Amino acid sequence: MLEAKALAAANSGKLDPYHQVQTLGELEIFDPNLSVNSNIACSYCHDPMAGYANGVSILSVFTGGSNPGSVPITVSGAYPNSRIAKRNPQSYTYATYYPPLHYNQSQADFYGGNFWDGRASGYRLQNSSAHQAQGPPLDTQEMANQDSACVVWKLSQSAYKSFFETVWGADSLEIAWPSNVATICSTPAGAASLGGNTTPVQLSTSDRTLSNKDFDEFAQAIASYEGSDSVSPFTSKFDYYLAGSATLTTQEHNGYDLFRGKGSCNTCHLDGRSSTLLGGSDTGQAASLQPLFTDTTYNNLGLPKNVRLPWYSEDTPDQWGFTANPLGFGFTDLGMGLFLDGYYGAPPDLSWGVLEPKFDGKFQTSTARNAAQVPYAGFVKAYMHNGYLTSLKEVVHFYNTRDVYPYNVLSGHCPEGTIEKVTCWPMPEDPNNENLTIGKLGLSPEEEDDIVAFLGTLVDGYKP
Repeated sequence: MLEAKALAAANSGKLDPYHQVQTLGELEIFDPNLSVNSNIACSYCHDPMAGYANGVSILSVFTGGSNPGSVPITVSGAYPNSRIAKRNPQSYTYATYYPPLHYNQSQADFYGGNFWDGRASGYRLQNSSAHQAQGPPLDTQEMANQDSACVVWKLSQSAYKSFFETVWGADSLEIAWPSNVATICSTPAGAASLGGNTTPVQLSTSDRTLSNKDFDEFAQAIASYEGSDSVSPFTSKFDYYLAGSATLTTQEHNGYDLFRGKGSCNTCHLDGRSSTLLGGSDTGQAASLQPLFTDTTYNNLGLPKNVRLPWYSEDTPDQWGFTANPLGFGFTDLGMGLFLDGYYGAPPDLSWGVLEPKFDGKFQTSTARNAAQVPYAGFVKAYMHNGYLTSLKEVVHFYNTRDVYPYNVLSGHCPEGTIEKVTCWPMPEDPNNENLTIGKLGLSPEEEDDIVAFLGTLVDGYKP
């Protein structure tokens, strides 16, 4: 087990400072005790064998890849039977290469940040990946701690407490905890009994300051692990191809040419080369030898609403008096628009709020690296923010034919004689700000397959 190996390394006394921080982050990511019910870890939604994305095939089919959170729902007849998030968990491979969120005035676009909607802006730590790491532990639908101090208290009870203090300083976790801390920290976020108080653990001013510092350092360690060679190593076949140590097959090379040409892929999934979509040629050396395959911006691809998401059924109170989604099926996921409009609270830069109409429906352009990684043949992997697409073939076919087979229907209601995701694409969940560079690319089925083959060369762990 990865966590056992990490704990053994932590206790060995042989790690240099660089690897100490990374190993601490690994221990934290695989620790289920950091959730309110000590039953889910970060890694449960980010499986290394699935490219650090959802690793449960059946969830890709029935929940859009969304994973059950720490809190079961015990209300009679309730569906789902556990709090569950509204989106497919985003892979965090190469997440540390996304800069803090910023608005580029000349391009009139946002760059960087983490999460599908960019809300992990990194504004305070100037590290969007660390900011992201602080989200799930406090999310009502995920690890569900009501107070960041609960995460710190659990760190102080962990098997790696002394290692945390080796990394961040002696007595880092020496806090005078109140006698009721265990009770408070076993009460899930959103519980009516907490009255909306986000800091119910009563600490002195100095201990609260220390706890906040620990929570920041907890997150920075996770970001360090995410940026390590264990998670983001640049060891794909394509990386070795750029180094001159591997050769692409004919199909893979055809896919590569389509990726940066007719397929229009590298206009967003930057590969270090110029796009030949509008003519011209690209015969020079790659401008980047470790391309990220993302421009870190946000786009509305016109994805249909995934009606299978359990999120739409979380419209009544659970046993804790918490209702996750009061709008039910009426909820529209506006992506970055939700963040800018204050769904999670005011954005850190208040001037961003006026930009909300231009970013409704937009979601982050994820890296194409490791998108093809699956634990085993036949594994169903959910793609995009709502998991509506469940194979790379579907992804490429959608990009290719979205505007060829559009129908003004919801998913599950394609007209007779059509096949959903083949010759019928239901209407977009949000039609605003739709990206018009895709949708009618004119790729043949064989060319779609070639692009899928090329995407397979972006999986890390290749041995030349």
